[in-house]
Order: sequence, then C-alpha cells, then structure tokens
Amino acid sequence: MALAMAGSLPAPACQICIPFPKKSAADYLIEAETVVLAREDAERPFYFATVATLKGDPGDEKIDLFLDSTTRRVLATYPQHSIVLARLTDGEKKMWRRIGTADKDMGPVVKDILAASAVWEKEPEQRITFFARRLGHDNPQVSTLAHLEIARAPYNEIRDCSGFLSRDEIHTFLDNIRYADWHPLYILLLAQSDAPADHELIRDSFGSAARFGSTLRLAAWATALIEIEDGKGVAKIEERYFRKAARKPEELLAVIQALSVHGTNGHTHLRERIIAAYGTLLENHPSMAPQVVRDLTAWKRTEFASEIAAYLTEKPTDLDFRTTLQLRTYVRSAKAISDGRE
Repeated sequence: MALAMAGSLPAPACQICIPFPKKSAADYLIEAETVVLAREDAERPFYFATVATLKGDPGDEKIDLFLDSTTRRVLATYPQHSIVLARLTDGEKKMWRRIGTADKDMGPVVKDILAASAVWEKEPEQRITFFARRLGHDNPQVSTLAHLEIARAPYNEIRDCSGFLSRDEIHTFLDNIRYADWHPLYILLLAQSDAPADHELIRDSFGSAARFGSTLRLAAWATALIEIEDGKGVAKIEERYFRKAARKPEELLAVIQALSVHGTNGHTHLRERIIAAYGTLLENHPSMAPQVVRDLTAWKRTEFASEIAAYLTEKPTDLDFRTTLQLRTYVRSAKAISDGRE
C-alpha cells in the first residue's frame, strides 16, 4: 500500500536549495481573507490604521498590531510608502501579519500577486515564471521573495528558470557573500550553462568537497555534477562517497539529496543507475537505510527488502519508532509484492 500510494503524490519541492518548504509572502497574501495597506493610526500612536484595501473587507475593528519605532521612522521619512498587512485565520483566531513595505517596487508586486492568484491555481507554471523574472531584482524585498519561490520549486522547474539570468548574473550572485543563503539555487542554475568553464567549476568544486570532507553546498554541487555528467556523475558519487567507509553521515546525506532529486524529477532516466549506487551505499553504510527507503518507496522499488530486513535485525539504537515503522512497512510491502509475483 505504501508503495502504491507514493505514485499519487505531487512533485516534491527541491530539497537542495532549502531544507524544507517555507511559506513565502505570496502564500500569506493568497491565503489571507483581507489584505490592506496601512500606516500609523493618527489616533493610536504605534499602531496601524488602514489607508487602502487590496483584498477582502477589514471591517471597523482596529488593527491589533504594534508599529515598531524603526518602521515608524521609515514611514515618517517616506510618506508615499505603506505597510502591507494580511489578516489570516489560525484555527478560530484571526490575526494580522506584516508582509512587507509597499514601496515603489514591492507595492506593484503585491497587487500583481493578488490579481494573478486565481490564474496560478489553475496554471501553477505561471507563478514560477512570474517570480523567475524577478530573480536578482534590485529591491531586496522582491529578490528575496523571488529566491524563496524559485528555490522551493521542484527541481525540473528550477532548471527551466535558467534562461531568466545570464551567466554573468549567475556568477555575480555566486561571488556575492550577501547571497550565500541562495548560492545553492544559483549553482543549480549554473549547471544549465553550456560553457566549459562553468562545467569545470562544478567539477572542481565537487572534487574539492570530496577531498576535504566539506559539506558546504555539497548537495548543490553534486546535483550540478549529475546535471552535466549524467551517469558519470552518479559513478563519481558512488566511488568517492558510498565506497568510502570513513565518510561522515552529513556528507552522505548531502550526496543522497542530489541523487534523490535527480531520480525523482531531474535526470529520471538515471534512476536504475541511482538505485544501483544505493545498493553500494547500503553495503557500506547501512545506517543510511531510512534515506534510501524514502526514495525506493516513492519510486515503487523493492530491490533491497532483504538488506533493509537484515539491518533491522541488528536492532539499531539510533532509529526512532516512526522510522523503524517505515522500514518495516517497506519490507512487508516489498515481500507482499514479491509473493504476488510468485
């Protein structure tokens, strides 16, 4: 059952750029029942009052949200600016949340998001395109929102965003330490380049990480390596990581991420090769079984049921109840499928 259900799941977010899907300002705007532009309430200093309504109806109730001193000074300095507030529902409670500053750049973006949200629900690819065009925007609010939106997209959709930035722009972002949190995204975009120098940078960066045991951006460099080298990239990961008994768990987890991303919605034609590499991994690093089983379940593969069962008989002490249950479920499901074939 677990193997069958996996096929109906939506395309997962790419885990290379961000470790887990985060809500963006656009999510809050779309979910909100009410969105307003607000400034300081003349009758209540240090609190907000609505100056324009962008979505829903704020009603007559006062906005119960504190206006901090820094924002207050900014609004006093820039009378044309306002603060975007969204009223969200948390269970039975409704609360206001600050989304950003409606300046000359962010203000129009907020209005465009609200106007396009209905279309995005039917055509989600339009949302990716909207934010891809704003990657590297001069306004930090807009660029940060675009980065988050693109970084959490499925890998195959991230690949399609490479044409929105030039090679020079990608390198500029990679060279800028202020964008360090977003470097994994730009590494994935760099991998779409046909320039030999870019491919050499990817190979050198992966090789350096392997030599020195570094995990910094390793998942992204490994993903990029597979992108440019295909099966040879998988072979390098298998040889330099899975066959080495001394590798740290953090290193193994990083390169497993790269293989998982490609096997799921990247170079899916390499899935058989990736599964073979997982066999080597289980042989030398059986503690990585939970990560392997996650992909095997999603891909409806039963090859390593006996290896997982053998690992469970050792009663590993580092497994929690939920993970142990997942491994046992995989073994039972694989055996049921095997018995059915027989």
